[in-house]
Amino acid sequence: MLKEEKNTMINRPLILTWIATLFARELTLDDVESYRNGKGRVLLDTIAGEIPEAVELERMRSILQGPGTYEDTVLDLAGAFSWLFHGVGGPKAAPTHWHDWSEESDGSQMNCIDTCAELMSRCGLGPALESDESADHVSVQLEFLGYLEARSASDPDGPWNEYRDQLVRDQINAWLPYFLTACERNDRNGFYAALASFTRRILSDSLTGSANSTHAAHAA
Repeated sequence: MLKEEKNTMINRPLILTWIATLFARELTLDDVESYRNGKGRVLLDTIAGEIPEAVELERMRSILQGPGTYEDTVLDLAGAFSWLFHGVGGPKAAPTHWHDWSEESDGSQMNCIDTCAELMSRCGLGPALESDESADHVSVQLEFLGYLEARSASDPDGPWNEYRDQLVRDQINAWLPYFLTACERNDRNGFYAALASFTRRILSDSLTGSANSTHAAHAA
């Protein structure tokens, strides 16, 4: 398992980047076609082959690969994405930014964004302008985590592992468990619930936060 075989670091950055992409935007017709017959299918098969115990991947595969048309699948997934991540689900939504989960109500939620941006700036990084997302968005943070793990593997004497641990300890662990729980409880399609469970599996050696707190009100 990934948790036990920490030397699987070579694969984790790729997996984290893939997860980040799925949380970043709705899937398109081209994406669904790729997952059925192209590079996306190869990628999904490769990840499933490396982590055969990840039953969540089979659920994702079954949704992506049929039995409906490409258009039907895209529409179903778009509805699920909007329900969870665009706030259509109301109290059943899963906010995608750390600052959305902050218990502060005096405007200091911006501290979440600033904290994320400051650590990224130390690495000469920032959210892609075209993404239009702040540094505390789930996709940005997971992609950043993958970047730090890749740098740590290629440059073990650098500061990357320290930055990685700081990112997980001070940012990701503060809110991601609650976000994943909201996805698992409230996804009406099943794809993003499975993706959330797979994310939890991949980060099982890092996440220590519990969903049993006031944050979980979003997932009730």
